[in-house]
Amino acid sequence: MIIHAIPSCQESLEKRVGAKLDQACLQDLLIPNTGCPVETLYNIDSADSPSLHAAGSWYLAEVASGVNMKLGKVSIPRCSRSLCIQEQPPAYIAVEQVNLLSMILFIKMDKGGASLLRWLTILIWFFLMAKLTAASREVFQNENGKFLGVRLHKNHHQMVMDNGLVQVTLSSPGGDITGIQYNGIHNVLETKNREGNRGYWDVVWNVPGNHIAYDRLKGTDFNVIMEDEDQVELSFKKTWNFTNGNSSAPLNVDKRYIMRRGSSGVYLYAILERLEGWPDMDMDQIRIVFKLQNDKFHFMAISDDRQRIMPTPRDRLDAQRLAYPEAVLLTNPANTLLRGEVDDKYQYSCENKDNRVHGWISENPPVGFWMITPSDEFRSGGPLKQDLTSHVGPTTLSMFTSTHYSGKDLNTKYRNGKPWKKVLGPVFVYLNSISSLEDPTTLWEDAKDQMSIEVNSWPYDFPQSEDFPSSNRRGNVSGQLLVGDKYISDNPMWASYAYVGLAAPGGVGSWQREAKGYQFWVQADEEGRFLIENIRAGHYNLYAWVPGIVGDCRYDVIIYIQPGSDVKLGVLVYEPPRNGPTLWEIGIPDRTAAEFFVPDIYPTLVNKLFVNQSTHRFRQYGVWERYSDLYPKHDLTYTIGISNYHQDWFFAQVPRNMGNHTYQATTWQIKFEIENVTPSTGNYTLQLALASASASELQVRFNDRRANRPHFTTRLIGRDNAIARHGIYGLYWFYSINVPSHLLRNGNNTVYLTQSRSKSPFGGIMYDYIRLEGPPDTGFISLQ
Repeated sequence: MIIHAIPSCQESLEKRVGAKLDQACLQDLLIPNTGCPVETLYNIDSADSPSLHAAGSWYLAEVASGVNMKLGKVSIPRCSRSLCIQEQPPAYIAVEQVNLLSMILFIKMDKGGASLLRWLTILIWFFLMAKLTAASREVFQNENGKFLGVRLHKNHHQMVMDNGLVQVTLSSPGGDITGIQYNGIHNVLETKNREGNRGYWDVVWNVPGNHIAYDRLKGTDFNVIMEDEDQVELSFKKTWNFTNGNSSAPLNVDKRYIMRRGSSGVYLYAILERLEGWPDMDMDQIRIVFKLQNDKFHFMAISDDRQRIMPTPRDRLDAQRLAYPEAVLLTNPANTLLRGEVDDKYQYSCENKDNRVHGWISENPPVGFWMITPSDEFRSGGPLKQDLTSHVGPTTLSMFTSTHYSGKDLNTKYRNGKPWKKVLGPVFVYLNSISSLEDPTTLWEDAKDQMSIEVNSWPYDFPQSEDFPSSNRRGNVSGQLLVGDKYISDNPMWASYAYVGLAAPGGVGSWQREAKGYQFWVQADEEGRFLIENIRAGHYNLYAWVPGIVGDCRYDVIIYIQPGSDVKLGVLVYEPPRNGPTLWEIGIPDRTAAEFFVPDIYPTLVNKLFVNQSTHRFRQYGVWERYSDLYPKHDLTYTIGISNYHQDWFFAQVPRNMGNHTYQATTWQIKFEIENVTPSTGNYTLQLALASASASELQVRFNDRRANRPHFTTRLIGRDNAIARHGIYGLYWFYSINVPSHLLRNGNNTVYLTQSRSKSPFGGIMYDYIRLEGPPDTGFISLQ
């Protein structure tokens, strides 16, 4: 569409643009064309009334100074959502608005003076693109500059919340999200699924001794908690009583959904409760699930370095199943570039502390769907707990509790009729969009920006439940943590960058197995100073661990938090496990096996995302199988002073594959020399830290591989399954092993480490750190 303007109008336009360039937005900006005369389709000089002409999917709105052409007088159909520029000769400049408005403005110019205006055009164009996202939102503002209010539409079977940016439809009284309308997509959720299988909460639970069951937590009672133009909050409740028996989880559930004015998304949280005297249960998993349109969302982003085009559910159905159930080899994917790759949802797991935002991107139209988790306080297992994020479906999850990477060692048992209540969330489902001219991955950058806004707004002040306390009903704890180890320094050292947190009272390190209460963690600064803010009222122990220092720290005094508390703990000194000087050590005490050797993967079992990422090499499928290739007959031997643990210590001690689905236990050797060993010198200590254990038993022997009874055994430990699920750690295990001097000898010595269980290729252990200490207060010199 071409608009003809006489010279006086052109001159007026130039002055106006120059005077208000810094205030420019789509409503008052025109882009001049600098050449190629064509027939005039609309003459604004003689326009008597506003009108709108369509060319295909395009709509024209003239917003110059003409009194009859103000934007407010032009009726623009709501369906106008075009996201690409109409093909025209290069001399014409197109301008588009992303949300609900597409505009093309052309001014026919004489060639005289075109050079000056060409530069002005370029300047305005780039300025416009920088402001495009913000300008697009102005469509949803009223004449006072405020975003349109939130509206709630109710009927017997569904509730619809709409704030002009996003429209969310929920089933009533069940409380499932059945539809999310945004930016021209009628429903970003998979409409091929039944309504209850699009956006929902669920739990995995069982009566002790019985098989596991799933409960979708369907509501039976609906209430409007708050309804005005600024916010709508809805409640969908499910109440349990003994007449329900085992047909549903013995839980009272209150699912809440919040929509706010000007917010491009919806907040979700739930209050789960068990009353006194209720029957025993295990509750291994609590989560929110969203299943998106399969024909639109193909690009997934978990972090800056884990983003890729993903296969489809059909690709997985047609794929070759691998030894571990969730893993498949793509043999005939719709996108042929993915052929020969492995897909497994556990390759995209993430630590709680880093799991703040993840989701999917649709290319046409360019829309992002993101799960933002602004706090870890309601998650189980502490900051290092790993869990699922997004995966093929396209599916996006918010995981609150699970036994992934921990197994049943995570305490998910509810016993003896003890009452319990916990608020999970709020989390934020965020949707964003951009121009079709921009790189779709910028949606990820915007999602990160929104995540930062949500994190800085925590705790929110708008949820209406009394069970969710705002900031003024919480407390703070501060202090400084030092490390006292006389074999490293005569004076206490800063616990630099220690992880310090509050969790339910318990034993040393119990926080990593705790799922019922709240946890609050921060990372200390270089000097070990920490400030934990916005702690819920309650009683806690303070826990910590220090990178580079072995073991777990617990402050024995119970800390009571009341609304407004400001607890100052002063200086605390952590004395890590230590009985004598270091003779030798293997690894870095950081609770992971990341520093050890992770081999190249089989070229036929690759995920290309991780090929050139050394920090994610362990996420490749089947790396554990390479042990049998590297050590087909003889197990690993490590020689102190010669070997290098980065290259010579395999990341996991797993059984040897003997073929025909049979496996053999493995025994690793550590060889070292020591002098002046006599009974009078005293006992030695082997400090042994494990980063993971799955269906394993580690037996330790000194200088006698065939000793009928090991000098130490962990017995059967671990169910974290971290090896098979592409983790580099699971739950942390620490053992301080007394080594009587008569087990050692002058000269050459050998420690034998046997992983004696061999029923499964996925069983095994990952080491974090091993250290041999001499007898206390001796003059032994390190052998490294």
